[in-house]
Amino acid sequence: MAKEEREMSFLGHIVELRGHLIRSILAIVVGAIIVGIFWDFLLQKIIMAPLKSDFPTFQIFNSVAKWIGMDQPYTEKFDMSKDLMNLDPSGQITSQISVVLICGLIIAIPYVVWEIWKFIKPGLSVNEQKSANGTVLATTFFFLLGVTFSYYLLLPLSTQFLFTYNPFGVNNEWKLMSYISLFVQTLLGMGVVFLLPIFAYFLAKVGILTPKFLKTYRRHAFVVILTIAAIITPNDFLSMMIAAFPLWVLYEFSILVTSYVVKKQLKESKKDLVKN
Repeated sequence: MAKEEREMSFLGHIVELRGHLIRSILAIVVGAIIVGIFWDFLLQKIIMAPLKSDFPTFQIFNSVAKWIGMDQPYTEKFDMSKDLMNLDPSGQITSQISVVLICGLIIAIPYVVWEIWKFIKPGLSVNEQKSANGTVLATTFFFLLGVTFSYYLLLPLSTQFLFTYNPFGVNNEWKLMSYISLFVQTLLGMGVVFLLPIFAYFLAKVGILTPKFLKTYRRHAFVVILTIAAIITPNDFLSMMIAAFPLWVLYEFSILVTSYVVKKQLKESKKDLVKN
């Protein structure tokens, strides 16, 4: 009888998980439809905007340079989107589908995280549920923070540098798919790696990760961070360092997170010993 109950419970969890996954996928589809409806606006104002000289990032760098008395780095007007080419018969539709789905995911990510939270909530204690509420918000925040960082700093600076870098005196002509791949790769990649403190929190909760471990292997972590930065960014040193800096900050923040978790667990253990 107990075996049958366990099997039913397992099947019940599978059915419940399927429901959460279906609703999450539907949310992404709805987000993708919204992107499709406003495609013309998003194409010019969001997707292609980092390729133009009037993008806020370039204007801010010019303002800062002027304020500190240096030459402005982006004085010439440019629009790199006009130089993109499509050489693949299915390139445009493939690129559009990729962008629509990724942007749909970004729009739906708060709901997707909420669905994950609803699935794991019944298996948590009251105290764990309270702490998990903050984790849901933190997960959404760090993911969107990574996307924002990539969009406003990493993507425009790396594309402008690579497009204007010309040591051989040969014009750079990019394929549309190359830029779209870069757009998707950097936004989604940075969104995921910015979840490092969240992963550290859960690993510390189950006793796998400790602040001592993170402090001991700082040097090794730096190499890993550079490797991750090289994977999720274009193949140039500037982009890698731009991506590596916030990842190192997040690593140091993860040490604080794990320290908090360990101290909290020690306090709870002492309280349990006093009660017993």
